[in-house]
Amino acid sequence: MSAKTFDPAAMALNAIENASRVPIRREDLFALIATGEGDSSHLRALFGDVDLHTLSRLADRLGVDDFTLARSYARARESAAAANAELDDFAAQYGL
Repeated sequence: MSAKTFDPAAMALNAIENASRVPIRREDLFALIATGEGDSSHLRALFGDVDLHTLSRLADRLGVDDFTLARSYARARESAAAANAELDDFAAQYGL
């Protein structure tokens, strides 16, 4: 029996699919993580329902640094009302 590999992209996609009727593709995740821009329901689910550890792992796999992730969350918080206390603390480390 093999152990399952942790797939942060699959976790993020699952959270978005559970919260939104708007279709999402794996390829869409980079733009959401790197810019904090996109469909509001996708942003709220990604940054509101996915924990910081998973988002950090996903960002790392996509080549997105911590500051960019924090800035993307701050944008999503402002434009799409994404809310996550853990990410608020993370973003505050960068003055966001």
